Amino acid sequence: MHYTEVDNLIPVILAAQDGDAEAMSQLLDMFSYDFDREAAYGKSYIDPDLRQELQIKFVFSVQRFNVAEYLSQPSTQSSSQLTRT
Repeated sequence: MHYTEVDNLIPVILAAQDGDAEAMSQLLDMFSYDFDREAAYGKSYIDPDLRQELQIKFVFSVQRFNVAEYLSQPSTQSSSQLTRT
């Protein structure tokens, strides 16, 4: 499953922040394609060391992500993005 297939990642992120290993594993699985794409950028193969570094940084980022601050911000989708052709 890819993260774009999930309606709301907030409950999964909050569970991961509370120490739920299954939730963190689910997030890592959801973003797996993105880790692979970035770890292979400019190469014809996926660099396993780079993929692991990306996953480690992702775990730290999830832990530091301020959900309340994110939810209090207005939508970032501007009208120019909606009308772009």
